[in-house]
Amino acid sequence: MNEKERIEQTCRYALETALKKGADQARVSAVRDVSDSLSVRNDSLEKIQFAVESSLMIQLFTKGRYGSCSTNRTDPAEIDKLIEQTLASVRLLAPDPCRMLVPASLRYNGPPSRMAHDQEIDTNTKKSLLFDCTAAVYGKEPSLISVTADYVDYRRHILITDSSGLNCSSEETWYSLSAECAVKGGGDTRPSDWEYSAGFFPDAVGIGSGAYSDCAIRALKRALAKSNPCKVKSGKYPAIVENRVASTLLGPVIQAISGSSLQQEDSFLLGMLGQIVASQLLTLIDDPLSKGEPGYRLFDPEGMATARRTVIEKGRLNTYFLNTYYANKLEMKPTISSPSLLILPGGKGNAVSLAGSLKNGIFVTGFNGGNCNPATGDFSYGIEGFLVENGQITKPVNEMVMTGNMLDLWQKLLATGDDALKTTAWQIPSLLFDKLEFAGL
Repeated sequence: MNEKERIEQTCRYALETALKKGADQARVSAVRDVSDSLSVRNDSLEKIQFAVESSLMIQLFTKGRYGSCSTNRTDPAEIDKLIEQTLASVRLLAPDPCRMLVPASLRYNGPPSRMAHDQEIDTNTKKSLLFDCTAAVYGKEPSLISVTADYVDYRRHILITDSSGLNCSSEETWYSLSAECAVKGGGDTRPSDWEYSAGFFPDAVGIGSGAYSDCAIRALKRALAKSNPCKVKSGKYPAIVENRVASTLLGPVIQAISGSSLQQEDSFLLGMLGQIVASQLLTLIDDPLSKGEPGYRLFDPEGMATARRTVIEKGRLNTYFLNTYYANKLEMKPTISSPSLLILPGGKGNAVSLAGSLKNGIFVTGFNGGNCNPATGDFSYGIEGFLVENGQITKPVNEMVMTGNMLDLWQKLLATGDDALKTTAWQIPSLLFDKLEFAGL
């Protein structure tokens, strides 16, 4: 019996046992991750780690009540005992009519989802990849303090089944390579920066493709550019937010349209469905069915089928992210539990071309702490980046704080690039905003 068959057998046993012991309905979810990670610092191997993680979640519905339990044990006797104890506790709870299985009309009924590489990559190949990565810069730049390269791969199996006939599964692999360089800057500064590549198949990091990974070279170039930062006076400046960090500003928007925030009235977008919440330049699409892209998935953790949705269209909020529970709580139709592959289309150019349209401004390349109030949308983020002077990205800046309100921020969106990174599930390009408040000198 292979691993996939063992997972299926365990889920089937847990589901049948839950019903035999008194549950009216049940859903069982199994996840198994097999991962490998290695790290090289300068010219030395620092870490090799292999991990196998398994989890079994059992959700029980009985007499209008709901409860769940989880375990990493697969022994039938252990599962029996766990279900008995959980059912005894569930019967003591107050009824919760909002808890339910995914209706047949919404659940995924298609074939298994698979985005996986078939062959294992041997450890020597992974080590060679990392040593080649660090060797590209180590000992070749006098100001380099250290270079670290990390490799991670995993294989993930997911199976979700319930007592109403749901049975969906997925298998995927993922490969990533990252590098970080730290250098000696002016005075006591030690600027650092990183680069990253990843994908479902090993050729995304250069394995088997013959392509050379230049992650460390790019990371070093970025770190060196941050040497000798200057101070900038407080004031309002146009701001370009780099594609690598633009999702930080989108995160509070997604949180604000998620079921938990809406139901708890902890959202600055509560009650704004169908209204204009941003500049007409903001269109945001959730495209989970784009095969081969990060974020590709056919079903969510409940087994609800995914679908392509325009979340925001020319500034108008079109949808919330609602699983069955929060949809029932809010007396709305379920959509999906969370976004999968977020795409911001329609722009042109990159950070450099966006800077060319400015006389002066701030180019934000990183956020250093800060927060956003989910109820009001007020935010304050520490930033690092560069000055923009006469259309050129020039001196590095640091020790600045960007403040404002999310609703106001997205109304100030002036332009978007088409340079979104293809290695992440939130593919957000570089963004240009009208004058934002920066606190500096």
